[in-house]
Amino acid sequence: MLARDVGKRQLAAEIAEEEGLELAAKELPAPPRKLARRAGAAHARQGVSSVLRVRESALFRPVRAIGVVTDNLPLSVQTLGDANFVTVSVGRGFQVFEGDKLRLAYIGPRLNEKVRGLINVGDVTITALKSDIVVWHKLTEMGRFRGHRSSATVMCNIGSSYLVSAAGTEVIVWQLSDIGIEDAGSAAAESKGAGKSVLAPLGRLRLGEGFGAVTVVRHPPTYLHKVLIAGSGGQIVLWNVRTREQIHAFRSHLNTAASGAPSGISVTAMLEAPSALDIVAVGFADGRICMMNVREDKILFEFRQAQGRVTSLAFRSGAKALPHLVSGAPTGDFVVWDLEKRKLHHVHEAAHRGPISSVHFLPNEPLLLTSGCDNSVKMWIFDTADGFPRYLKGRCGCPGPARRLSFYGDNDKELLVGGGFEGTGFLSKISFIQDHQNNEYSQQALDKLTTAQRAGASNKERNRLPPVVDVAYCEVRHFDWPAVVTAHDGMEAAMVWSAGHQALSQTVLLPPPEINGASPVSAVAISSCGSYCVLGL
Repeated sequence: MLARDVGKRQLAAEIAEEEGLELAAKELPAPPRKLARRAGAAHARQGVSSVLRVRESALFRPVRAIGVVTDNLPLSVQTLGDANFVTVSVGRGFQVFEGDKLRLAYIGPRLNEKVRGLINVGDVTITALKSDIVVWHKLTEMGRFRGHRSSATVMCNIGSSYLVSAAGTEVIVWQLSDIGIEDAGSAAAESKGAGKSVLAPLGRLRLGEGFGAVTVVRHPPTYLHKVLIAGSGGQIVLWNVRTREQIHAFRSHLNTAASGAPSGISVTAMLEAPSALDIVAVGFADGRICMMNVREDKILFEFRQAQGRVTSLAFRSGAKALPHLVSGAPTGDFVVWDLEKRKLHHVHEAAHRGPISSVHFLPNEPLLLTSGCDNSVKMWIFDTADGFPRYLKGRCGCPGPARRLSFYGDNDKELLVGGGFEGTGFLSKISFIQDHQNNEYSQQALDKLTTAQRAGASNKERNRLPPVVDVAYCEVRHFDWPAVVTAHDGMEAAMVWSAGHQALSQTVLLPPPEINGASPVSAVAISSCGSYCVLGL
């Protein structure tokens, strides 16, 4: 592990300083795991990281953020032993979930800058901030890389030796194995008041004019010290990061004679196949997906995603796994492709509200993880005979801005949140005790409503209610009948929800047109007995 190696070096440096001997870290016997981590933690306590210095009010202190699952950055999955861990960005911080149950493992430190990129190397998390790239072992900063002129958004590691980061057209190579060493030659410097190692770039990759901004960097397996770099201009090149030389510029995907697609389309996703060497899937902004043999610079076959831009790609792996490729779409759908038959297999619609930011198969398991811009991470399982996915579990918060908040119950452990996201409404339950109890109320009952009940009630594109403008409830009738009422933007009726089933009911409170004059409901209130509801027009 990278963190364990850093702990060994730090312990060796402390012993050498105390005894006055010039001992090399590699000559020191490897300390136990706990001792190595204690040495790293003790060294970190000597100074507070500047990233953790958050300006706070003199009167009010924030306690915690609730209902936050992820933002629009792609998630990162890392396997440690037999366990999988999912790391997601939450704005000015990150959090880690267990891969099997999606329960929160730990929450990262609260930062004073927004996270712009995130990857994992073993049990180490690397975050790209405004100016620096900071390396963390759980809550402890191990070091940072400094040298970008702007914020890095794309990162890729080559084992635990090198790190490649890109900010626009600027691509920098870093010595990842030197992180945590206080004296790493002329490339290291002391950060201000923190006592942390700050590493300078090992070198820069000159991509040349016309390449455009770097969009994807990937390291194919068995390609020693080499990475594939794709840009917004549609070009893909192979670089050796150790010698910092360009090896090859691919041309097969630019040959449009067969596909008829215009050249210069931005590459938006790229992923190497887990069970076939030299095979890489490339996704483009126009929805085209190419299966490329990078050794021969040859396109094997292509797909066309009708939903538009390819946001992410994932291969299914396993001894008995079906040859499937999954691609994400900006419409919230994900598409399953059959690689053996070379055709479309299944389109799962409305998996997320808004664009899907990442799709990822757990290694050797029929489990697909998806994350979107709707503040949710979902797990899908491929266990049916026809190979279609079904929803298994997930973690969700508020998909969009909250408009109405109300504590539910007498113990103040749950919160009802109503709001809107991209023209559609939502009603969610947020728990103050356990994050995995957070849930968004289902709106499937809209399909069973009559035409009169659905008048002005649903979004025709996504079959969802308009944004919520008011919420009222009676907790006494939790187990008796649906007793949560919501008013929605521009709707002439109020909707009734069941808190017990966490779903929309088929009851619609629609005043007669001769009374309300087709006026929308703007406010709702429920009596203490839960039998009467008052609608404000």
